[in-house]
Amino acid sequence: MSKYHSTISRRDFLKMLGLGGVGLGAAAISAPVFRDLDEMMASPQAEFKRPSWVKEVDKPTAEVDWNMMTSFDGRDVMWEAGFAKAWGQTKADWFAKLAAANRAKLVKENKPGFTLRDWAFNNCRHFFKTPGYLNPGNQLFLGPRNVSTPESVGFPRYEGTPEENAKMVRAFLRVHGCSEVSFVELDTDTTEKLIYKCDAAGIPYLIQDVDQPVESLEEGNSYRVIPKKARWVIVYAMRMADELNRRAPTYLSYRAAFIIYEQQILLQCWLQNFLRSLGYMCLGWHRITSSLGTTTGFGVMAGLGETCRTMHLVTPEHGQMERVFTAITDLPLAPGKPVDFGVMRFCRTCKKCADFCPAQAIPHDTEPSWETPGFYHKQGVRTWYRDEPKCRGYLYEVDNACGICDFVCPFNKFYKASYNNVVRSITSANPTFNRFFRKMDDFMGYGLRTGEDIEKFWELDLPPWGYE
Repeated sequence: MSKYHSTISRRDFLKMLGLGGVGLGAAAISAPVFRDLDEMMASPQAEFKRPSWVKEVDKPTAEVDWNMMTSFDGRDVMWEAGFAKAWGQTKADWFAKLAAANRAKLVKENKPGFTLRDWAFNNCRHFFKTPGYLNPGNQLFLGPRNVSTPESVGFPRYEGTPEENAKMVRAFLRVHGCSEVSFVELDTDTTEKLIYKCDAAGIPYLIQDVDQPVESLEEGNSYRVIPKKARWVIVYAMRMADELNRRAPTYLSYRAAFIIYEQQILLQCWLQNFLRSLGYMCLGWHRITSSLGTTTGFGVMAGLGETCRTMHLVTPEHGQMERVFTAITDLPLAPGKPVDFGVMRFCRTCKKCADFCPAQAIPHDTEPSWETPGFYHKQGVRTWYRDEPKCRGYLYEVDNACGICDFVCPFNKFYKASYNNVVRSITSANPTFNRFFRKMDDFMGYGLRTGEDIEKFWELDLPPWGYE
């Protein structure tokens, strides 16, 4: 495959991306300067380096039965219509009224983590509820499409090997705020089943043998078409602020996740413009928190991490202190492979998230199971399944401000610290000491901020984005 080296000026390329004028200076300050795509691919940002104790494996550590699995209905997600479906509309309405009443009560009581300034800190996210806040018509699935394509300006489309393309996309996403990036190749009999059959509004995703993607939002005839030639999924993770998560369950910890969701929509638009400028499509989440498919599943198949007792993705670098996102493209990309660094084995004995779950929605069973407790879970994975209605019901009680299970996981501790690196090296190869390490995690004082320590957040000298 031939490779095209761009010879246009940096200023002209940034104009194609919609970063001309004032944006040019901002781009020069905020990100490394690359003279061409080859220089970007040669940068350290393009490498996907993992600790020595992370092993690539042929199959995920959580057993998968692709024959049992079917595409999931996005409407059944607990954050969407699934909650009312599980509890019934009357009970769901009661939970919503309970949340509103508790919100007023908590703020008036000036409870640490729920004070007026904490509420305001979290409430700023509602800017993203404004219709068309980024893209008139809410066309985020297709992307902004406000930049030139190579064809429109007389350039040949960029061509590179799948390995070169993977390094290029990883470098782009890393300098735009991602922590880990990998890729999945879609297969009709397996990974394609991880794409939702429809979104939270019931709009179907159709995979068809067409040249270009389509998004129809016409009432009574809504659908989104993913071209069959778009065979690669970009899977990327973004870190959450440690000090916010340590204050779960409060408004401060709730904001930790939504900061990332809001940043992701901006990053997705940058990625879509970047790939469009190279001559390729990039299909993304159509709105905040409404994904294209099962993000944990894609994260596992891409090799970003393993799934665990909470059903979230655990990465070797940052545990559950990240959020995972996806985009689909026709740019050929070298796929990652599942990894094994001991998470599923550790979860069998640890059970810390289940012990700390205030709703007792996380099972304490030692062994994972194929049996799902309800319609709100995808079949075909042998794992531990949360009781989602219990979890979501409790979230209403605390005005959606929980996340305890995310933080208490022993794998969240930064692995480069000497003690934690030794622990990870041992647990990745030998489960004998797993119970001991769970106890040591408690003993070492890794825990949630409580009482007056919660409000000390406002006095901290925090690094940018809240993490080192």
